[in-house]
Formats: sequence, structure tokens, C-alpha cells
Amino acid sequence: MTPLKKVLLILIIALNSASGFAQWNTERIMTIGQNALYFEDYVLSIQYFNQVIKIKPYLAEPYFYRAIAKIQLGDYQSADEDCSKAIEINPFMPQAYYARGFARRKLSFYNEAIADFGKALEFSPNSLNLLMNRMDARDQNKDYKGAMEDCETYLKLSPKNTSLYYEKGRLQLEMKDTLAAEKTFNLYVQKDSANFMSWSARAILRMMKNDKTDALKDYTEAIKRKSTNVGDYINRGIVNVEKKNYNQALCDYNTAVKMDKNNALIYYNRGLLRANLGDHNNALSDLNTVLKLDSTMSEALLQKAMVETSLKDYRTAIKDYKKIIAKYQYFLPAYFGVSQCEAALGNQKAAFQYRQLADNIEKNKDYISHKNKENIQATNKLALNTQKSSTSKKTELFNRFAAQNIDDNESEQKYTEATRGAVQDKYTDVINERNFVMTYYAKNDEIRHTNLYYPTLEIYNKQKKISTLLKITNNELALTAELVNSHFEAINDISAKLEKDNQNADTYFNRSLEFAMVQDFNSSVEDLNKAISLRPDFMLAYFCRANIRYKLLDYNKNSVDVNGKTVTDEKRTKKVSSEGQALFDVTLIMADFSKVNDLNPDFSFAYYNKANILCSQKDFQTAILNYTQAIKIDSDFAEAYYNRGLTYLFIGEDTKGLADLSKAGELGIYKAYNLIQRFKK
Repeated sequence: MTPLKKVLLILIIALNSASGFAQWNTERIMTIGQNALYFEDYVLSIQYFNQVIKIKPYLAEPYFYRAIAKIQLGDYQSADEDCSKAIEINPFMPQAYYARGFARRKLSFYNEAIADFGKALEFSPNSLNLLMNRMDARDQNKDYKGAMEDCETYLKLSPKNTSLYYEKGRLQLEMKDTLAAEKTFNLYVQKDSANFMSWSARAILRMMKNDKTDALKDYTEAIKRKSTNVGDYINRGIVNVEKKNYNQALCDYNTAVKMDKNNALIYYNRGLLRANLGDHNNALSDLNTVLKLDSTMSEALLQKAMVETSLKDYRTAIKDYKKIIAKYQYFLPAYFGVSQCEAALGNQKAAFQYRQLADNIEKNKDYISHKNKENIQATNKLALNTQKSSTSKKTELFNRFAAQNIDDNESEQKYTEATRGAVQDKYTDVINERNFVMTYYAKNDEIRHTNLYYPTLEIYNKQKKISTLLKITNNELALTAELVNSHFEAINDISAKLEKDNQNADTYFNRSLEFAMVQDFNSSVEDLNKAISLRPDFMLAYFCRANIRYKLLDYNKNSVDVNGKTVTDEKRTKKVSSEGQALFDVTLIMADFSKVNDLNPDFSFAYYNKANILCSQKDFQTAILNYTQAIKIDSDFAEAYYNRGLTYLFIGEDTKGLADLSKAGELGIYKAYNLIQRFKK
């Protein structure tokens, strides 16, 4: 028997308990497990689902949800097994087929994945997620015809989702139907000219057709629309080099480096350009970076050796040429390169030997070319994969428990991912920095300058009224299995104290924090209510209650059940969680944050959190006022500058928005610089 028997509404119960109580108990455990799953605490969620399985091994749902958690942890084989068990218990659960298909696709079992997606589609023939996943599995299985059929079906079901034209055109290119692909990309531009992806897609096709002039026009149009595809800048740089627009090409490569510092292709192309312009030292730096990122790129090694020769670093050049010869026995330029360098060093004998070897290769080139297909050329390289298939992106909680359909609305650009905390639909890939909370564990980020010290919290920690020191963070850590057990034990210990003394606000506050750590938010709120009733000026409790209530609201709004219905939909009839209820919940949350600032006007994090919630309610002007107040209190509040910058951009005040993003970058949120590149005029 584990320490859990006394708390969390008796997690482990005897199988001969009253059936009604047992049912209620497992439902509660399932709900808490789903909370943990939603908030990405996968190890903890698995522990809850394990408990349900022990109590009721005949239920399909806990196996299914445990599979979702395992998928998020990358344990696809075990997820496959859990889904199979769920299907064995309930063969009419389409989401289990979907999840198993997802896991099998990750395991490269494409035929089996396709079969599972097909089975799920029998239950939900209009599911866009299922179609997209089967299309991707067929694509990876090189069944381009089948993938095209799914793509066409998707377009019929969601004609406003113009981004699918990219997938369609790409599949047509895979099938070598260039003419059809060109028609598709032309249609894509016509239907969605405001989307940089349409111009980018057509540009790469024109590059493949060697139509550099029109490709340059299309890349320029894509970049005008704030393209986030680094390949657009790389390829426009290549075209500019060929058109002798060297300064513009260098600008394109420099921008690409800022966007992706780990892309070997950018450094390679920039290194070639710099070498051709005579900027040998910077060229050498770029080529060294290429080889650090990709030591197999022989073209970069060849160009590096040539640059070293120009810089008269003959010994290093010889070493590089010999590395090429070791890999490519008959590569003639490397022999001539060694000969040239040896001669420059005064080693005439070695120079002669390598010239002789080169002459022998030249004399026997017909035989060698028949036998050997070596071909190294230090020329510019196109970035062909400028766009990734939509289903290759990281799923967010596996499409909200593998059951959420996609709305056919024009703002749905990221058509396979839900987004949480987005400033607005227009920028679905631009996400607010998260709320700050009080917790025991936090990821350290020494780069950011935000002041996480607060005197009231420091004094409270020194008083040691609770079991663990509290921290302020917006970057919580998921629990390990060991930590999960320690927090369950802590709940038991604190519960024992409350049996002896139920008038201590700090003890209730302590247990509420422990409940929050194990994602039992309802129990956490109950304890916070008691703590506040005993101590009406308990600022820390108000702050924590607001955050826990917001987590509950977020979960209820966005999570789904195994029948594909959102939890919010179900609770409209069962627990009155209508839109009105949600607004009421928001009112309670905002009241708690306001109470925090009534008690402690200098607590910047309450203003910041209020601003985030106001953004979600689309009250952007009031949100800006609250971000501003947080910044007045802490002039180094990086996250407040970042979120205020995004909000300014959304309401069209670009100058203020870019200034805030610049300040956020200065204070350590370096992703702000990427956004500045995208949004600046």
C-alpha cells in the first residue's frame, strides 16, 4: 500500500469497495491525470493512469491517455502497446487508432500507420487531422498517389485552407509532374498572395527550372511578406550572386545566419561569396564553421583548402587536400592542389610526385570515370527544403489528446497545431511568454535580466512556515518519478498536521502547493480558499489561487475527451461551464490578481499576469497598461517588454512594438531578434 491511500480522495482502494465510490474515485484520478497531461507533466500523468489501470484494468481510457503521455516522451513502442490494449478493450475508440497510427508512423511502420489512420477515418471520415497524418505517412512511404488523394480530400473539406496547396504542389514534384506543380503554385499565389509561403513555393520551382529572373521576383515578394523560411534568403542570395548583386547577396546570407545560426548551408554559400570577393579570412571562418556543423561536406573542405592556399597557409591546405584524396582516390584537383602547395614550400620532389599522380589519373580518365563517379564541386547549394511538411512539426499534446478537429476558418494557418497563449490569430506562431507562478522548481535562465527577487517572498521563505522554499518563475519543471513520490508523501504529512490543527493558514497554503505540484488543482484551490479565509491579507495565497484557477480554466477550454468532444462542451450540460461560466472564472482570477496588488502594489508579476489574461480576452489596450505598470516596477522585466511588443504589433503600433522587442532581446530574450527581422518594414 502506498502513501497515497490517505489523500487525493484515496487513490488506491480495495476492489471490494462500494462500486459507486470506486467509480467516483477513479474518475477523479483520471481527471487529475488529464490535468497533468495537459500541462505537459507526462511522468506524473503516467503515474495517475497507472493507478486507474491497477484499480480498473478493464477500462480502455487510461491505456489511451497513458499512450498519449508516452508519445510526448518519445516512447513510441510502449505507446503502440498501450493503444493496442485500449483497442482490444474497446475496438470502437477511433482516437486509439489515431494515436497508434501516430506512434507507428514515428517508428517508420508506415503501412501499419496508414491502416490505423484509415480505420480511424471510418469513424470520423471528415477528420482533417487524420487525413493530414495519413497523407504524411503515405508520403513517407513514397505512396505519392495515395497522399495526393488525401490532399485532394482535405482541400474539398477545407477549401479555405490554402496552405494545402503547398503540400499538393510538393507531392506533384515528387511525382515528377512539374507542369501540374507549377499550376498548383500559381493557384496558391492567386488564392493567398498575402502568405509568403505561396511565393516561396513557386520560387523554388522556378529555381529548379533555372528561371532565375522570376525566382528572384518571387523570393523578393516572399521576403516582403516577412518570410520565416531561411531558405528564401539563402536562395535569393544565390540568385543575387549569379546576377552579380554581391552586396545584396551578402545581406541575404547575413540575415539567414541571424535566423539560423546552425545551418551549414548558409555559411557555405557565404564562404564561397567571400572567397570570390577576396575576403579570404572571413571566408575561411565561414568554411571552418561549415565543417564544425557538418564534417562530411567535402565541397567545403575543398573550398577551405583553396582559400588556405590563397592565404599561403600551405601546410594546412595540404592536410585538407589529403583528407579529400583519402576519401576520393581519383579527385584530380586535390592532387594538383597538393603539388602547388608543396612547390610553394620548396618541396619540389613531393610536388613532382603529386603532379605525376595527377598526370596518371588524367591519362586514365576514361577508365577511371567508368569505374568511379567522384564529383566534388565547390559551388553554391540551393536550400531545397524551405518548407517542412506540416505533420513533421512537434505536436502539442498530440492534437489535444488526439481528438481535436480543426476549424475551417481563414485564420487557421498552422492547420495541424493548436496554439496556446498566442497574442492573436494573425500570428499563430508568435507566442506570449507565459505567466509567472510560485513553485518549488524552476529552470534557471541566467541570460534573462528579469528580477525574480521579491522581499515579501524572501521574508516568507526565511520564516520556514512551509516545507520547501518558494520561487517565482514562468518556466516550471516537470516532475521526475522520484519527485512525484516525495510530493505525495508531503501531502500525507501535511494532512496529518491538519487533523491536529485545522486553523493554520500556512499549513493549508503548504498543502495547496503540494496539490498543485501533482496537478490536483481542485484540491489546491480548496486549500487556498481555507488559507485566505483564515488570513484575509495572505498575498501569496491570492497570487497562487489566481494562477491555479487560470490553469483550470485553460484546461477546461482546450482539452478534449476520448469521444472527441471538448471538455468544455461536455461541462456545458454537466457542470455549467458555459461561456458565461468562463467569463465568471476570469473575473475571479482578475479579482485575485487585483487583490495581490492592493496588498502589495509593487508586485510586478501580478500586473504582468493580468496583462496576459487581458490579451487572451482581446482587451489589448488595458493589457498594455498592465505590462507598462510591471515595467515601471521592474525596468528590466524582459518578458513584459516582449509581450507588450507583440501586443503593440498586433494593434498596428509597429514602432513601439519593435522597440519593445529590441529591449526584450537586450534583456536576454534572444528570439526577439528573429521577430524583429520578420516584422520590421
